[in-house]
Amino acid sequence: MSLHIIFFEDELVTQFTPLTLCRPVFTLRAGILPLYERSKKFFTDSTITMTCREHLAPVINEQTKDIPINIIKKNDSPILFLNGRIRDYGNLPQLVSEAKHATAYYSDEELVAIYLDKEILNNLPSIATIHEYNDYFNSQKDQIIDFHTTATLYNYCWEIMADVEKEICDDYKWLEKSFPVSKGVNVHDGVFWVNMENVYLGHNVEIMPGAVIDASAGPVYVGDNSKIESHAAIYGPTAIGPNSLILRGKITSSSIGHTSRVGGEVEWSIFQSYVNKYHDGFIGHSYVGSWVNFGAMTTNSDLKNNYSEIRTRLNGKAVNTDSNKIGSFIGDHTKFGIGTLLNTGIQIGVCSNLFGGTLVTDKEVKSFSWGATGNYKKYDVEKAIETAKIVYDRRNVTFSSHDEKLIRALKEDNLTTNGILKF
Repeated sequence: MSLHIIFFEDELVTQFTPLTLCRPVFTLRAGILPLYERSKKFFTDSTITMTCREHLAPVINEQTKDIPINIIKKNDSPILFLNGRIRDYGNLPQLVSEAKHATAYYSDEELVAIYLDKEILNNLPSIATIHEYNDYFNSQKDQIIDFHTTATLYNYCWEIMADVEKEICDDYKWLEKSFPVSKGVNVHDGVFWVNMENVYLGHNVEIMPGAVIDASAGPVYVGDNSKIESHAAIYGPTAIGPNSLILRGKITSSSIGHTSRVGGEVEWSIFQSYVNKYHDGFIGHSYVGSWVNFGAMTTNSDLKNNYSEIRTRLNGKAVNTDSNKIGSFIGDHTKFGIGTLLNTGIQIGVCSNLFGGTLVTDKEVKSFSWGATGNYKKYDVEKAIETAKIVYDRRNVTFSSHDEKLIRALKEDNLTTNGILKF
């Protein structure tokens, strides 16, 4: 059936810091697609609107210009408010297809989705904000049925990272039904293939002699206008976003965002976009935000010597990850000097600059930190903005006034929860 899906953030979005400091939770990526785009697999005849924290809306609007942000325009379809932390859809699509009344769907007491039929929508204006809908929900609770769903939600970034193999496989299987016939592909003699039928190369992809593409353990997806250089080895399941450059080294079970440059060794990790890891060094079991730069030989640990479960600190509180394979979680615009070593389970905020060639032992490094463990200074916001402008210009991207306002808001901790659904 036709459906209007509205993605929302709830109060647990803070558990995805530092990655959600610069983006809504539903724009994070587990496989090839961001979380919000996965909805098209389960609700094929649907339109999408996004609602998020108000300070993020202008930046996200520039990135997703064809999707309305924080303004809900009714059409002739029922509405499904869908939690942006959605992990597994379970039986939710079937339940929604059978719904005859306004229904709130819960999993382990967490709100997964709210279905609003046309009748209950009659009392809402044709154009409304998330705040108006939120107030309306709370005034109509007695008219909305509560129902259990087997759908599940993500609670932390490391859970998204842990799903990378499964989600790349699932996304590839869904996308391959409509893969276009690639044009302009240039595969040089001397490329080594394993299970080539499980590899997709987008338009204008170039692969140099001596590269290895091994899809025996899962698919390999390479987006348009990307280049795989000699002595690079890619082991599936792995996704390389468009306009990326893969240098010598090894990438295994990872999702690399668009316009990234990646060399050295990357394992079981997610890079958002515009990540620069040109040199040698290991990054494993990590989630990396946009505009991050790794200096030569920057390396993280993702396993303790005693193989025990890894604890981290998140928003000042100790958290057990329930996993013994956890690397680093790195916010946007952060830079690392050469030889930086990162201990297991580190959370690093936005606009930080870590250097000195020493081991970073802090479990949580605050945003705008400058220096090394035990000797951090506050990174001046004007210098952070100046650096961001230079980096954007190097990638032919415009650093907008909205980007600048967001960095200033992050520095002043002037962030709002307006736009978060509270039902």
